[in-house]
Amino acid sequence: MRKFAYAIALLVAAGDVGAAAARVDFVYGTVSVAGLDGREQPLLRGAELDNGDTVRTGEGRAQLRFSDGAYVSLQPGSEFAIRDYRFDGKTDGAERGFFGLAKGAMRTVSGLIGRVNRDRYQITTPTATIGIRGTGGVIQVRDDGSTLVVGTSGIWSLTNATGSIDVPAGVSALAPAAPDSPPQRTSQAPQAGPAPLVLPVAYVQGDQRDANGNLLDLTTAQVVLPPVAPPTEPPPVTGFDVVFTYDRLDEFAPDIGSNVTVRFNSSGQLVQADSSSRGYRLGTGGTHADFGTDGILTWGRWIGRVVLPGGEVEYSPNQGFHYVVGLPTITLPSTGTATYGLASANSATRPTYVSGITDPGTFTGSLTVVFNGQANITGAFQAQMPDHTYAWNVIGGTSTANFSLATTPTSGCVVGGCTIRTDGFFAGAAAERAGLGYTIEDTSRSQKVVGAAALMRR
Repeated sequence: MRKFAYAIALLVAAGDVGAAAARVDFVYGTVSVAGLDGREQPLLRGAELDNGDTVRTGEGRAQLRFSDGAYVSLQPGSEFAIRDYRFDGKTDGAERGFFGLAKGAMRTVSGLIGRVNRDRYQITTPTATIGIRGTGGVIQVRDDGSTLVVGTSGIWSLTNATGSIDVPAGVSALAPAAPDSPPQRTSQAPQAGPAPLVLPVAYVQGDQRDANGNLLDLTTAQVVLPPVAPPTEPPPVTGFDVVFTYDRLDEFAPDIGSNVTVRFNSSGQLVQADSSSRGYRLGTGGTHADFGTDGILTWGRWIGRVVLPGGEVEYSPNQGFHYVVGLPTITLPSTGTATYGLASANSATRPTYVSGITDPGTFTGSLTVVFNGQANITGAFQAQMPDHTYAWNVIGGTSTANFSLATTPTSGCVVGGCTIRTDGFFAGAAAERAGLGYTIEDTSRSQKVVGAAALMRR
């Protein structure tokens, strides 16, 4: 790392110093860095990192941007080392990115190195070596030393002394703590917090910083405010399933999509989703009224300005665009019965009237699924609004991740007075989650209700 002790030498001979391996785009909380000499000091935004540097996040977080375009987002309690990194602006076989994750968890999106040859991009943990060919995903070293990985796209390799397996996108894999146990697929998923924090600032090699990260002029020792580049968001990722519920003109039904390209903001909230022919975006001034994520599914409710396929709309705090998004289950379990329910009251968006005549309500319910090469689904749900309660049963089947359920109102609707739609998808390597959206059209009361939920396998 270009440390304070080198500042004067860098001003004299900056041209003799090679490009840094990485720059620190963002630091939050307690984060430190130690070089090859072992001396540890606080890590500041804008600092540069080189081979031999080790970053420890403590109770904080940090995002590192590498010169080949890769980024690494370190979660609290992590220790990450740059062991051997080289990139000269081209992929000619001399490039390499070898790293170590001793503990904690990280999200990574590979740059040019990892996208060309996964043997040149490796992350070593106490129990495994991980290669990647594609975009990225999450790695977690658990307390017992075992290693969990899940990719968001591309193919990972997970290797230990007894074997190696490929890990496709949306699949979790585990390298056990026991040294004689080979890597294996698992229904567990790494928990690495929200999507990477991104708040880059342009810095130049040789900068001297004060304790707050402000630029110091070495001659006058006066504080000089650095130029701040516009904030950027994490890159989009492809392969997600989504369910949206909203109302605009003649569109009123759950809108379910597969292989959708999505973009999250620095807090992990969905801000954009694009399929082959339809696009959705949180507009200028728009915000989240509801939001949650469990590492597999992400759900929320947009209010304010929202850009839909048919144009812009403006939602009040009592209305909204509801969504749930996640990586779909590739192959459904072949046997077993599972029950899915809300992990907490916050595992669903608060249902809203399209008219916005009352405050949002609450949602409860569960699914029972029998897996036998496909999924046979039954369930019961309730949307309790401040002035009215709707309840309904569902039934259906699917051989893929997506499902559309037949619905029977059980209360809150006069006979023939309600049309209810419930669509969703299974998510996670072993269908450990189910995301769904629902719409209720009550013609007898001239009201419509929309909402979304994330269900966990119990």
